[in-house]
Amino acid sequence: MRGDTRFGTTRLGKSRGVIFVLACLATLAGGCSESKPVKADDGTFDSSRLPRVTGAKEIFASAATTIFTSPDSVAQTADTLDKALAATGWQKYVAPNTAYSNDPSTRIMSLKKGSQALSVFITIAPAQNNATSVQYGALPLKTDLPFTKDASNIEYSPDRALLTLVTAEPVDKTLDFYRKELGTRGWSLWSEKTNGKQPADGPSGVALESGGYAHYITDKNPSVTLVLTLQKAETGKFKVELKQWPVGILADLHNAYVNSDNFNAALVDVIRLPRLAGAKEDAARSSKDRLVYSVAGSLANTIAAVTKTLGADGWKPYVAPLDDAHTTLLAFKKGPQGLSVSFTIQVGKNDQTSELTTVYYSPTRLNFALAIPADATGIVFDENRPYLNATTAGTIDATLDFYRKQLAAVGWSALSAADAAARWPNAKLDDKPASGAQAYYIRGTQRVILLSLQPREAGKVNIEIKVPPFALPQTLEAGQDIFGLPTPKLHKSAGGTGGTTEREMYAHVPAETGAVLAFYRRELTARNWKEQTAGAVLDKDAVALTFTSAEGTAVLKLAHKYDLTTVSLVQKVAKPAAKAEPAAKDDSIDSMMRQAQQMMRDATADVAAATKPPKMAQASNGPAEVLRPLAGGDAPVPVPENAEDVEFDGADGKLEFSSPSDVKMVAYFYQYTMKAQGWQSQASVINNANMVVLNFSKARKAVSFTIMKMGNKTNVTADGSALKVAAANSAAPAADTQAQPATADDLIAEESGGLPVPKRHTMSEGTTTPFRRELNANVPLDLSAVLGFYRRELGKLNWKEDSKGAAVTADSAAIAYASPEGPAVLKLGRKNGETIVRLAVKNPDAAAKAGVLPKPGRVKVMFGNINGAETALTFNNKTIKVAAGAGTTAPDGPTLDLAPGKYKYSIKLAGRPVQNDEVEVGADETWGLMIGPGGVLALQAY
Repeated sequence: MRGDTRFGTTRLGKSRGVIFVLACLATLAGGCSESKPVKADDGTFDSSRLPRVTGAKEIFASAATTIFTSPDSVAQTADTLDKALAATGWQKYVAPNTAYSNDPSTRIMSLKKGSQALSVFITIAPAQNNATSVQYGALPLKTDLPFTKDASNIEYSPDRALLTLVTAEPVDKTLDFYRKELGTRGWSLWSEKTNGKQPADGPSGVALESGGYAHYITDKNPSVTLVLTLQKAETGKFKVELKQWPVGILADLHNAYVNSDNFNAALVDVIRLPRLAGAKEDAARSSKDRLVYSVAGSLANTIAAVTKTLGADGWKPYVAPLDDAHTTLLAFKKGPQGLSVSFTIQVGKNDQTSELTTVYYSPTRLNFALAIPADATGIVFDENRPYLNATTAGTIDATLDFYRKQLAAVGWSALSAADAAARWPNAKLDDKPASGAQAYYIRGTQRVILLSLQPREAGKVNIEIKVPPFALPQTLEAGQDIFGLPTPKLHKSAGGTGGTTEREMYAHVPAETGAVLAFYRRELTARNWKEQTAGAVLDKDAVALTFTSAEGTAVLKLAHKYDLTTVSLVQKVAKPAAKAEPAAKDDSIDSMMRQAQQMMRDATADVAAATKPPKMAQASNGPAEVLRPLAGGDAPVPVPENAEDVEFDGADGKLEFSSPSDVKMVAYFYQYTMKAQGWQSQASVINNANMVVLNFSKARKAVSFTIMKMGNKTNVTADGSALKVAAANSAAPAADTQAQPATADDLIAEESGGLPVPKRHTMSEGTTTPFRRELNANVPLDLSAVLGFYRRELGKLNWKEDSKGAAVTADSAAIAYASPEGPAVLKLGRKNGETIVRLAVKNPDAAAKAGVLPKPGRVKVMFGNINGAETALTFNNKTIKVAAGAGTTAPDGPTLDLAPGKYKYSIKLAGRPVQNDEVEVGADETWGLMIGPGGVLALQAY
């Protein structure tokens, strides 16, 4: 007789029933079979010994497979077995990125316990009179990855190394758990420091406030690494991911560790920092990464009080090498953490004690955090490379012992003369100077520093830590010219000014004076400049040379301070001789180049004309609009009073807002207000009704405004060194510097336009057309970290990388993908210390259906005209007539089939000057050139 299916109420003999019920309670099976009681687990997989429901009838049983029927429904049977298996240690999981149907007649479960995996298939069995059939089967584990005991939301693939789950265990305990469990499975923890196996007494990974990570290697397959990451999930829990990657990523991680002795240090929580008495926090403008508060008092008194208050808390003020001391911007360091503090006062008030001063705290990430003695003064420090100069009252021996301990604690070890000679043939270690003391330290196999201690007056000691001359570049490569003047590719900062009579280039180069002098002699000689011996100064740390050429006279001055060589190259431009125009046009290459150059001169002339004072004529319906500066703004450049959604980031030097005024009016606003403040404008070839670019410079600072029509508003974005007011920086325009090391929190995936972007980004913009999607982003992390992020995230989206077409270098990457939507490409580059991301995916089916698909390897250019009359434009020296309304609702305008490359075009509209521009098109792309009342707008359609 069949027993009642309710848990613990089977109708059996009294003694047998009690024993049976106890067995069921022990397993929480909700109704176990009398004929197959649960046995103790001896570690051997035997499906016949797994829990069954009450009333089960065995059909077949073996160690590998067991089949039985259940008197209950599919759903009830599944729930009963789910609880029973969980009670005996089996953990349920699903396959990653897989959708499951809700068929009431079938339930499938996959479970894992230790190194065993189980498949449970529950369905209706017609052969058994439509009874519920249960089948247990062993699952092979190609890759065995462990689950934490409390794991939930488990996604796991037995066929490849991929696992995600959620745990409530702390980060350190989870890292310890995986180190132990993966160790029993043949995986060894990898060390960022040694680029090999982690010693037994080393940590189990890197624990951060927002999560943690660890990397594992195995002798069974040296070509792969297993990456463990932990990220904050819901309150008190962490998401765990285990995934296999090519072992090559470890080299980049090791380099990132070597190139930062402050790797993964947590940023300071500015909310917890001390404030001045009477401070009133501005909650609307404060966050975890920014504290804003105001106090009554003069600017000078507030700055002094903040410096004293932070100093009492252990924060040491410093300036960067060759930086001037800022009056309203201070930099502090405390151990591995950095802090930027800036100040503003209300506009229009005098420096009186009754005024209100606003204080801003922002964390600074220190790549290098060289220790500073508690009594140090006069601190010069660079957070992006190992440089420190300071004075201490300690003895030379005590200071030497202090740095010996401090440097060892962050991974620096003593460098011997033999090791130095093996790596740098020109190295000569002087560890016994005539006075003071010197010591050399190395990090990894490439980072080396010199600690120099020299006695000073009044019993004090000067401290200097820098890269020794033998480890600096001996030969410098050429970078991009600045106003036609050569610049070393390696520089901390560089900039210049241009003009018709004089050009200037300046730079700070982390190299010895001799190497910089050799660079300029080589580069200027190659350009037919002649070095003059008269008046030449050629000292070790001071150089002054004159060069002459047909282009004019140039004076090169070099000086050396701290660990930098300063460069000043000023050229007096000779007046060019008048050039005869060609007698007649021809189709030669030379003639085409002359025409292209003339187009550029015409465009520059157009910009010059546009910068003349505008005629503010009164319109028929009222006075012309006049924009005035907004009072009380945070940005160091004016913002119009009708600006909306103003976002200013002083740390990154970026400003963005929108305005209801048109593009030309906003451009006029900046031409006048910037000129009134002493800024010099520089020509730009982008100047039309829909978009204007304005460039300004003053006192070796620069700012660029991009003013663009966006719907019914004008969007303004600005960037440049002139906007950097929340972090100490060189006075010169920002150059590409070493990016910040990535943390697990930095690499949390966010979405922009349906495409992934790292959480830590300064800009992201997604665009979508019916035939393509594109993401453009700026990420202040090193390129290898960003590349690893996209390989991981795009893999989750089932994008397949074309490894044969991948081109990856230290500062760029271009990788083609096959995505479910169509072909895609990821391009990464470096600019101003950030990784520039461009990710695009195309939909060829939609493009083909709409008739806009280009021929393989070619470019399709389509023309449209929203004007009410036929309009002609010149494209690639050909006149193209576009009918009114063509290309506005369908691709029915003129089209061209072209090879990839750059193409110039121009158009002349009634009442407007000639608009000249250029478009660069690539293989397998489709572009649209749309003619409107203001000119031509070029957009990539596919």
